[in-house]
Amino acid sequence: MFVRVQKVRQAGRVYEYVHIVEGYRDDTGKVRHRVVANLGRQDRLKDSGALDNLAAGFTRLDPAPGRYLAGALPLVAPVLERLDLTGIVDRACPMRGRAHLTHGEVIAALVANRLTAPRPLYDVVGWAESYATNDWLGVPAGLLNDDRLGRALDALSAHLDEVAGALAMAAIATFGADAARLHWDFTSVAFCGAYADQDPRAPRIGYGHSSDHQEHRRQLKVAHATTASGIALYGRVSDGSRHEGAETHTLLEHLRGLAAPRRLLLVADSALVTKPNLAAADDAKIRFVSRLPRSFGYEDDALATPPEAWRVLTYCSQRSARLPEALRPTFSGAEASIEVVGDDKIARRFRVLYVRGSEEAAAAATSRAKLLARAEAALSRIARGLCARPRQDPEKVSRRVAKAVATGRAGAWLRTEVITGADGAVSLAWVRDEAAIAEAQRRDGLYALITNMAPRQCCADRLLSLYKDQFLSERAHHFLKGPLAVRPVFLKNNSRAAALVQVCSFALLVYGLIEADVRAAIAPATTIRALLPEGRAARPTAANIFAAFAGLGYQRVRTVKGMEYIPDPITSAQAAILKTLAIASILPPDAEKPSQQCGIRG
Repeated sequence: MFVRVQKVRQAGRVYEYVHIVEGYRDDTGKVRHRVVANLGRQDRLKDSGALDNLAAGFTRLDPAPGRYLAGALPLVAPVLERLDLTGIVDRACPMRGRAHLTHGEVIAALVANRLTAPRPLYDVVGWAESYATNDWLGVPAGLLNDDRLGRALDALSAHLDEVAGALAMAAIATFGADAARLHWDFTSVAFCGAYADQDPRAPRIGYGHSSDHQEHRRQLKVAHATTASGIALYGRVSDGSRHEGAETHTLLEHLRGLAAPRRLLLVADSALVTKPNLAAADDAKIRFVSRLPRSFGYEDDALATPPEAWRVLTYCSQRSARLPEALRPTFSGAEASIEVVGDDKIARRFRVLYVRGSEEAAAAATSRAKLLARAEAALSRIARGLCARPRQDPEKVSRRVAKAVATGRAGAWLRTEVITGADGAVSLAWVRDEAAIAEAQRRDGLYALITNMAPRQCCADRLLSLYKDQFLSERAHHFLKGPLAVRPVFLKNNSRAAALVQVCSFALLVYGLIEADVRAAIAPATTIRALLPEGRAARPTAANIFAAFAGLGYQRVRTVKGMEYIPDPITSAQAAILKTLAIASILPPDAEKPSQQCGIRG
């Protein structure tokens, strides 16, 4: 038997009917076909969901022999099950009527795809076939067509915060993630295309400041609250054109709820620091540490602080600790305070720590030297052009000069003059403003931290250490745009785009949970042998854990004993990771007893 689509013309229109057809031989031995069942019109079957049910019936038949990839699915599938991702999505996005594949199962498959071999939506079916997702997730590959994926993303887009919050609470309850201290930061995800008609109920793709230091681009913004152990616990997608400070203000209460019943300590970059946010955080009894924006005008006060008020801070990063003491970056700090008046007209006084870092100062000096050299090279090209053709429009020359010194605000350190002679010849002269450069050097490496914690609650050294751990958020965003491949995104509307970015945030949560579990299980050891190429030991990170399982798979073989599963030999590093996570085999949970041909290699 097989399925056949037959076109029928009725009343001037063409309809497609789905038939189940049986092949047989007639009395003369010729092969004939006859219709066993007429399932109905294809468009009606598709709209009612009956076509998906039919496809599911075929895809859930006995598995076919062949070689299949497992990759990191042996690590991912148990975490998705413990988080109850499928159940959380299904409770938030219930489906009407019967369905062989729920929204939760589709989203779980998309998360698994991002964690193993990210594919565009139209090719997720190919990935699911290669990785035998029916064995691991109970999701038949044939049902993961781009139309079904799109409908699941549409359903999720209306419940992004609800699902993200429920997953965060599940990670806290099931994996013991510590939410008492969270690092909060934004990044942007760029898009191409017009996106003219956008759903106002979903985050909108709009022009905004790019976190990748690009020009204003069409984008969505996504923020993550990352724990002290590096788990991106909670992610939220927001409008691409919305100011980060305004978006943060609406989330403070939600983040406080994740830490309850303990008091939240929130570490953030300068995006947190607006007067309404500071007042709201203080009123909500949220302790915070953040970098004070220069717009608050603290630099002159810091420079006026007497030398005796500054003291050496003892902070030293793990990377710097490996350097000789003479080469390590140094930090000094001075205490002060600042008064902030919120929208409620109440004056609040917060503690400020002025910090001067040698590494930051050296980076600023190097950057300034490059900007000056680039601007002077551009000015030299303009001057040579004027020597060759001196009779030019002075206004046009002035605009070219302004453009040449605009990059990096190099014009603040250069004095330029466009000179028009009596004969109409135009020339260009410039000189470095040594006074301005000296003033900039005084400010190199100077920044300020603001907090509502008293010195007895958090000393100056601890304040700097907390802020320096903000790299945890940046590291999560690096994973999001690197191994998890949040970009490029090709979707037809903003609601699906926002939902897919949120799916990548779910994958980032799983990524961090696996890393944290492996590190906790090997403690007090900090490395795993042969984790890197050439047998080198390394500290397990999510990136090298998942890379260690790339290409790993198994074979499904039909024998006289039935279907047997033969796993690939595993390396010692893979065996160590599986042991730390209490995973017995790289085979799917319902696989029959593996062949004796497996073993550990390396």
